Amino acid sequence: MKKLTTSVLAIVLSSSFAVVSAQAVQDTANTQNIEGVVVTALGIKREKKALGYSTQEVSAEDLAKNPVTNFTSGLAGKVSGLQVKGVGNFAGSVDVVLRGYRSMTGKNSPLYVVDGVPLIDANNNTSAQTLNGRPGFDFGNTISDINPNDIADVNVLKGAAATALYGSRAQNGAIIITTKKGKKSKGIGLEFNSSIAVSNIDKTTFAEYQKQYGGGYGYYYGASENQQMNDYGGSLNNIVPFSEDASYGAAFDPNRLVWQYGAFIPGSATLGRATPWLAGAHDPSSFFETGTMYNNGVSFSNGNDVATFRLSYQNQNGNDILPNSRLNKNTFNGNASYKITDKLTGTLGATYVSQQVTGRNNTGYSGNLISGFRQWWQTNVDVYDQRDFYNQSQQNYSWNITSPTNLKPLYWNNPYFQRYENYSYDTRDRFAGNFSLSYDVTPHINLLARVGTDGYNMRMEERKAVGSVSELMGFGATSIEQPSGFAVMNIKQKETNYDFLATYKNKFGELDVTGILGSNINIQDFYSNSQSTEGGLVIPGLYTVSNSAAAPAIPITIDTTKKIVGIFGQASLGYQGTYYLEGTLRRDESSALPTENNDYWYYSGSASVVFSNWEFLKGGILSFGKLRGSYAEVGSDTGANQLQNQYYAQTAFGGSPVYYYNTSAKNPDLKPQRSKQTEFGVNAQFFKNRVGFDVAWFQNDSFDQILALPLSFGTGSSSQVKNVGNLRTKGFEVSLNLTPIKTENFRWNIDANWSNPITKVTELADGVENITLGSYQGGVTINASLDDLYGTIKGTDFIYTNGQKTVGANGRYLVSSTTDNVIGNMQADWFGGVTNTFTYKSFSLSFQIDVKQGGSVFSLDQYYGLATGLYPETAGLNDLGNPIRNTLANGGGVILPGVKADGSVNTTRVSGNNYGLYGYRYAPAKEFVYDASFVKLRQASISYSLPKSLLSNTFFRDLTLSVIGNNLWIIQKHVPYADPEAGLSSGNSQGFQSGVMPTSRIISFNLKANF
Repeated sequence: MKKLTTSVLAIVLSSSFAVVSAQAVQDTANTQNIEGVVVTALGIKREKKALGYSTQEVSAEDLAKNPVTNFTSGLAGKVSGLQVKGVGNFAGSVDVVLRGYRSMTGKNSPLYVVDGVPLIDANNNTSAQTLNGRPGFDFGNTISDINPNDIADVNVLKGAAATALYGSRAQNGAIIITTKKGKKSKGIGLEFNSSIAVSNIDKTTFAEYQKQYGGGYGYYYGASENQQMNDYGGSLNNIVPFSEDASYGAAFDPNRLVWQYGAFIPGSATLGRATPWLAGAHDPSSFFETGTMYNNGVSFSNGNDVATFRLSYQNQNGNDILPNSRLNKNTFNGNASYKITDKLTGTLGATYVSQQVTGRNNTGYSGNLISGFRQWWQTNVDVYDQRDFYNQSQQNYSWNITSPTNLKPLYWNNPYFQRYENYSYDTRDRFAGNFSLSYDVTPHINLLARVGTDGYNMRMEERKAVGSVSELMGFGATSIEQPSGFAVMNIKQKETNYDFLATYKNKFGELDVTGILGSNINIQDFYSNSQSTEGGLVIPGLYTVSNSAAAPAIPITIDTTKKIVGIFGQASLGYQGTYYLEGTLRRDESSALPTENNDYWYYSGSASVVFSNWEFLKGGILSFGKLRGSYAEVGSDTGANQLQNQYYAQTAFGGSPVYYYNTSAKNPDLKPQRSKQTEFGVNAQFFKNRVGFDVAWFQNDSFDQILALPLSFGTGSSSQVKNVGNLRTKGFEVSLNLTPIKTENFRWNIDANWSNPITKVTELADGVENITLGSYQGGVTINASLDDLYGTIKGTDFIYTNGQKTVGANGRYLVSSTTDNVIGNMQADWFGGVTNTFTYKSFSLSFQIDVKQGGSVFSLDQYYGLATGLYPETAGLNDLGNPIRNTLANGGGVILPGVKADGSVNTTRVSGNNYGLYGYRYAPAKEFVYDASFVKLRQASISYSLPKSLLSNTFFRDLTLSVIGNNLWIIQKHVPYADPEAGLSSGNSQGFQSGVMPTSRIISFNLKANF
């Protein structure tokens, strides 16, 4: 793929330069407007050519037309250095990392700022779900509340020098969003947008089932089951072992009649009779529905010389591909400005969001029906039978019944019962507002006072109906097995910022001077309360904590406040519009740190030279050129409540409370963690901006990391929070823009982004060589290991002889006894995207291809699913041309490729007619680690804007119709039956899949009108 990618790029570049050279005379002076003004930290507008650090803008139009529930998904492939990974869960989170990782166990996502005010980007998933792959739900990032249709401009600030004025909270970069404002016009400006998006699963990202063998683990009945069958006239070998959740049973034979689950379920069409032994007519791919999402919005705006306003409303409503899934979101946004006097202007903005989500998909292992489809299933099951059983009775009649006389599911609920009875429901109400006063003291001095607040209330409910399979873990606030129950969590989070800025701007001949002095007070409040029933429900169908069979579990409550007070200054100099210098200094004081160590200073410096202004370079093919460099040091604190140890209470067996010490000891001697960042870059445009590039090199060292390090259990704690460790990230970023063809009516634009940030663990505490980021089934861990790349995947490996897999005397691979072998890494070698846009008169066609090269992912779906015989690989033909599952005497089995301990080629054939040949039973975790590279057609769109001449006698000013496709085609991938990007949630622990959702192909039809 590397050669192919390189060759295609070379052809495109060479042909583009040739065409550009031939057509350069057709350009106008308008193409020379390249740098312009961008919004930077604290909402300050700057000339882009004056910046000594990297920023990159994203078209608001591109984001608004993307019909997704989280606008950050639309950033994928559009910004160099920005890795955007949608994990595929319904209304779920999106993992966003800018220029690699800076914190081993803390947050690595950028800061989101709307109209100068930071917004909360929280992920409220449980640690068991994200770090251990256990049951849970992905409740999404709260930043998804931003309405793309309200966005006017997006500017990504990449390095610490770019975000220094925001302090420690923006050490991971910042995404600056400016919303649309009212404009001066003759009348009320009305904008209407409407879309319908239809989604279906991409079957290449879901399980493909072998259709030759049915349920069982390699034998076809159990003695007790056969005895129970006597009452039904059963005979030996004619009962399907429906208690066995695997497909290593008897070969299908349409002439053989067998007793299946339907023969014992009341209301079944096959009740009391045997049926032909066939593969299910509808495998689990038929379980998924067509998703339909409606998105409608309207806005009103107006303005004059004194005042402006804009009001908008957006509704998103629809269902996903899973049965009983629903999302309804209402967003109200308004802003206004008023010129109180010639010198004093007030602005006001507010957003209210109300969201309700029913039926998020389960994630992780236990209780996740998708993991059943991918790992533990019988291919003889018709999923439509399960639908009919539930629709007839609303009872939990499953294919996986315990026995003919005990119809309770043994391991797996009926999938439809699971979706319609054991579903989640959550609501989120959010308000964000800001108010500012701007006063021009003189033509050169401006004072700005601003207050901004953002907060939300979220309620998350989970229900487990009477009759469900009992679960030992992952439900509610208890570790006791729960046959049924109700769990609820309420979260209140709020953040308030108070800003004061004094800005001085003046020009002395050819010298431009800008100075800023300011202060910021940031207050963060968090409250959560988790409650659940204990021992099941008393009254079926009544979902309240008080309907608990035993005393309800002790509520788990968290209530914290953190306060950061910062003062800062910035000085900028520009000479002859060519030479620029800038420096910043900031001091923060955080309540999350000990009093003696709670303040930290940090600074940044940057410089740039617009060399295209040099006289000897003017008049040639160079339109614009700039060299830049920057250096910054940033301090950072930690979360609240890390200084003093505490006792906690938990409900134990029998309902009695148990009190325990925090397992991770706190540390009253913590100090700020720090980061050093360096960047150099060059930006150049040629042929009147028809060809251009921006290249940057960067390096970041994040040291004095605040980490929980292991302790001896003799201390009473398993770990303690300390300042140790260093993460080093370095890499290049490249952005390219090409206009190969430009005529009066036709234009072809190419925009490409590429980057290769690589993060390495260069330092840990003395005696510590590894920090575990996540620990999962299969003995697999995701790690920060000393002198290794961050995100190392570890587990059992093959034993090798002369670099080849070693086979034992029994013909099976030898497996290491240790689980700390490096078997992969979650980081990509590089990633990028290319967008082609073709415009002909009023028509526009564009498509975006994203590429990721390198990185690894461990698949628990393959780890178990191959062992249980679900996939085609387990039922093919061997080297003799015989079915693998034949007995050895009948020419079955396989010879595993490898060598014996003496180095000779393996020739021992092993049986394939029993459970586990290809799965976890005889293979190490390494076998199920796959290359996470991919090439995707991420998005394609075609739009038509009606010509002004056709609208001249109507009340329309603009009318655009478009069709947009998302996730249309995974051109190349290596992870079988799954999207390489699919996962549990956003966060630091990536590279693990278990019961992941299939990817949805989405086609949307959009209408946008201005009146």
